[in-house]
Amino acid sequence: MEMMVIFVVALLVLGPSKLPEAGRQVGKALAELRKWSSGVQAELRDAINVDDAPSPTPAHDPTPPMLTPVEPERPTPRPPSSFPDQQSFT
Repeated sequence: MEMMVIFVVALLVLGPSKLPEAGRQVGKALAELRKWSSGVQAELRDAINVDDAPSPTPAHDPTPPMLTPVEPERPTPRPPSSFPDQQSFT
């Protein structure tokens, strides 16, 4: 019912000669709006999917875990009395 009222008002305001051209312009504008809207929705969907997507974890990690390097053992210095013949280097 509302569409009929809008059509009759548009017919009275624009007249029968300009009404088809106005309809085409409205149709083009709506098509552009839908195209823009779907682009924005796709961008938002991609942004949300990237942020919320958990990083895939493999069932078995083929790389061995990193081991912490072990410092080689240094020989402990001997006390001076353990040198042969009671010699020392002091």
